[in-house]
Amino acid sequence: MKVTLIGGNGFGKLHGESYKQLGIEFSVYDRNPEVLEYYRKNYGVKEVFDNIDDAIHSNSDIADIVLPHKMHRDISIRCMELGKHVIMEKPIATTIEEATEIIEASVKNNVKFMVAEQYNFDPSLNMAIKLVNENMIGKVHTILVRDQREYKKTGWRSKKEEMGGGALIDGGIHYIETILDIGGDYSRIDSYSYHGGSSLEGEDTTVALFHFTSGSHGMFFYSWAYRSFPRLPSYEIIGSEGSIYEDIKSRPLEEFKSMTGLRYVYGNPVLNGEKVEIHQEDVFNLEIKGFVDSVKNNTEVPYSHNKAIRNLRSILDIYRKGD
Repeated sequence: MKVTLIGGNGFGKLHGESYKQLGIEFSVYDRNPEVLEYYRKNYGVKEVFDNIDDAIHSNSDIADIVLPHKMHRDISIRCMELGKHVIMEKPIATTIEEATEIIEASVKNNVKFMVAEQYNFDPSLNMAIKLVNENMIGKVHTILVRDQREYKKTGWRSKKEEMGGGALIDGGIHYIETILDIGGDYSRIDSYSYHGGSSLEGEDTTVALFHFTSGSHGMFFYSWAYRSFPRLPSYEIIGSEGSIYEDIKSRPLEEFKSMTGLRYVYGNPVLNGEKVEIHQEDVFNLEIKGFVDSVKNNTEVPYSHNKAIRNLRSILDIYRKGD
């Protein structure tokens, strides 16, 4: 089983680390020769490409796409038409129409396709959902999900056209995953997205209120324009008989790109004041191994198209209602 990593910089390096740890042979495309040398030196990668067409036509079974959002549809479909299975960084696309085209192309060409959404595999989040489903806090009435940071970088993420929006459609989609995994379907969103002072052309701050069909409500806050930001629980779930929230003391201090050892998202859940012990696992290894295994065994991918579409649709709902 061979993989071509199309886009080796940034989050591509996190994927590359997983292939190394999992013992999966891979080649790399990047237009930056220093990035290609990084893979030769640190991972012993023998086959590298500085031309994306050569990478797409490479002799591999799987294409792992880590590129600007606006390129997702075209590059993924080109790979599928050559018989490659595709795993691709979130979001699935920038419009529902493009997302649908990608899924239809995977079916037409009989190849596997999955969006890489590592938050779906986080042990803390999944334990919190399990505790809710086991009625450990009674009927949920309020869910709070938030993340805040400061962004002053340049590059493609600062450009609205490349992103298909701003902070929400990029890092914010992980927290949309979180609030929807907990809350389920919603009937309405009230929202406001705006620019608070980052280097982004698009919006950098979003405030939203989800009205879930279960009768609960979700408060959502995401910002890349928060200077001197505090460490606060990223999720809180409040029920009629108790609560669950993230223990920030057990959350990683570093961002993914700086982590050594296990790469996971959230600290342990705290159930009714008591920290719940969980077995932390590497979320990147889980998603990538799960996809590769689905190709090898011809089984369902571990992250569904429906969830990828769901997340994008909710972001577009927020954008439409929050202008």
